[in-house]
Amino acid sequence: MKTTLGFSTIACPDLPWREILDVGAAAGMKAVEIRLDREDRVFGLPDAELPELKAALDARGMVASDVGTGLALTDYRPGLDEKLAPAFERADAIGAKGVRVFLGHSALRVPEGKTENEEGIVRAVAEIARVAKRYSADLWLETHGTYSRARDLMRVIDAAGGDGVSVIWDIFHSYELGESVAESDAILKNRTVHVHIKDGVRKKDDPDGAMTYTKVGEGEVPLREALALLDARGYAGVLSLEWENMWRPELRSVFPDLASCLAAYKAYFAELTNK
Repeated sequence: MKTTLGFSTIACPDLPWREILDVGAAAGMKAVEIRLDREDRVFGLPDAELPELKAALDARGMVASDVGTGLALTDYRPGLDEKLAPAFERADAIGAKGVRVFLGHSALRVPEGKTENEEGIVRAVAEIARVAKRYSADLWLETHGTYSRARDLMRVIDAAGGDGVSVIWDIFHSYELGESVAESDAILKNRTVHVHIKDGVRKKDDPDGAMTYTKVGEGEVPLREALALLDARGYAGVLSLEWENMWRPELRSVFPDLASCLAAYKAYFAELTNK
């Protein structure tokens, strides 16, 4: 595959940014996906220091694939231009190609007492896409939460006009909600510009079919099938490890540090290549 291995900073939320880049480069990672902080800042840095970060990435032969906001749209929100323009400006400053936004709630289904207004979500996506046109970075939406299925995410993108909107395919999430990787790939097609890699198994007796995480290659997510489909499509983007230390405390004891986590990830792909 003509792909690039990368990783998300949710694997190492407490490490200084220089150490993150050093460890990533030493592990052979060529891309880093940066989760923005609560103020949508990159590693908490003032904007004036972002050229220094870009130079550090260049020096290590790495790129920032995208920056991830924590914005999850469940309806239309006024002021999206003001809210997201800084994220796009910062993405441009470090050479990132996308700004990630979530749709819907993070649960497998809308939580009791909560609501989602898809018409409002469509309106919001269309407005953010117009904001994105002013910048080099594009709007990236992820198969995540109640919009984990490709068919649900693409329904919103199509209704919003679709121009300038691309997709992060999180294979785990689509599969968790019952969509086969073949279905997801056929629906997303070349709209996929970034791929999240993680693995897991179904929880026993869970009524929603929720999954728990495992090491990559030790679960039931059909990653090999998905990778073969991407390869056949000519996908040449990043395969980004999402080791969710930030959200899942049970993962923090699996690897002693970021270096060993990334070494295991690279070894998984080395094994695939040798077979």
